[in-house]
Amino acid sequence: MKQKGLILLLILSGLTFSGCSSKISTKVSNSPVAIAEKVGKCQPGEVSLENYGDKGKRLSNCFVEYPGEPTRQDKSYYVVEDICGQFAKEFVENALGRTIVRIEPEKISGLYNCSYYLDDKEYVMLVLDYLTIANQKIGQEAMGRTTKEEPRIPMRNMVVYQENGVVNTIYLVLGDEKFISIERSSGSNLSTEELINFASKIAEGIKNYK
Repeated sequence: MKQKGLILLLILSGLTFSGCSSKISTKVSNSPVAIAEKVGKCQPGEVSLENYGDKGKRLSNCFVEYPGEPTRQDKSYYVVEDICGQFAKEFVENALGRTIVRIEPEKISGLYNCSYYLDDKEYVMLVLDYLTIANQKIGQEAMGRTTKEEPRIPMRNMVVYQENGVVNTIYLVLGDEKFISIERSSGSNLSTEELINFASKIAEGIKNYK
């Protein structure tokens, strides 16, 4: 009887562990990494743009090319001043690896930026400026900050570090007098590594633009 009881116990134990193994397998297949592999791409095609008669072109990475490009002599595509429209919510979500709850365009005429909110208060901001990048370097270093080019970012760039080693601003340089800067809200919880990774993915999407 004892032997039969022991055999029955072993069989039940085997079924229990088998059930656990099945559950673990299911969890792995639905891990954030697995889910990320299934999402993150947009369906390429035309997209309607506010204040534009012609439609834009949405790419598979969710970035939007605006109509009329390339129309210049160099036949290049350009980053335009409608930051919220061109750097779509999905494009920024993919680059940051975080959900964007809302986006907000600039509130002052003549400024070109878009804020991407992670919650009610925290956000990252992309800012387009037509200023000399060399002067930005001089100005930042005059405030005691350190500037360097980050090799992990696949385009010309300048990363500005505060005296405490925290990233202050990241510049993605489109030309000597045109750049996109990456800013964030005060008290942001984004780490230096997250910001560098974010900048790298943004740069991957716009490195061939001017």
